[in-house]
Amino acid sequence: MSQQHEHGGHGGDGTMGVHGMLLFGEETLYLSHLPMFQSPHNFQVILEVRLDDAAREVLRADPLTNADGRHTFEPAEFHIADLDPTGGGPVRSPLKGVIFQGHFERGGRAIARAVAEVRSVVHFEELDLTVNHAENQELTYLCFGRTGQLHLAHRITASPDFDQVLTARLVPGTVTDQAGRPVGQDVTRESNQAVRSHSRAAATLRRPGWFPKRLPRGPSSRPAGQKASTGSVSRSRWAGSCTSNWASLAPADRFTGPSRR
Repeated sequence: MSQQHEHGGHGGDGTMGVHGMLLFGEETLYLSHLPMFQSPHNFQVILEVRLDDAAREVLRADPLTNADGRHTFEPAEFHIADLDPTGGGPVRSPLKGVIFQGHFERGGRAIARAVAEVRSVVHFEELDLTVNHAENQELTYLCFGRTGQLHLAHRITASPDFDQVLTARLVPGTVTDQAGRPVGQDVTRESNQAVRSHSRAAATLRRPGWFPKRLPRGPSSRPAGQKASTGSVSRSRWAGSCTSNWASLAPADRFTGPSRR
């Protein structure tokens, strides 16, 4: 797709490509770039988007949407650096492409052409291809979302690493502010305030989410991806603390049981 057809663009030399993305969310929709440890796909990017009405209706009518099925978005070629909010120009919008049931490179079925308006850039980070993953690195997730719809995205650092997006619900009675005071019983209303204020909470995983085991490095492959099974997420409830929208998570041992769908 040529630049003259789009608004925005920073002239991101070397980052042109088909940058496939996971499409998720309910009332508020998000796109999460499917990264690789190889240029030009070495970027972790999460966008809040609005689809055109026709594409949104097709997505709502798709049985997989209500069954926690996976959808991906294959945009036309573009410079992914054009989504960098610090790049010195307007963020590229809209993105035009096709929505797929399943993975667009692993036998997924095209269900709609779509125009995705970029409403905000939740996260943008270039992955350093020259460093290795540190031993004993803390498991860190980005907290984001709207009232009643909290998402957690694993922060990708260095190879080897994995890409994972989860949808969660904060557990009533577990949310506290920075001073340790209870935030309130109506967690759905308080969740946005809680995850932005150095808070602590326990969360129930509502969807196993997108969970490729490892991000690929080679030029001939892309993340195959799979839904995490009950065995992949050993507990359905996690405890953690959030600082500047980043969460450090650990299993909440007082809770047991299988992952909830």
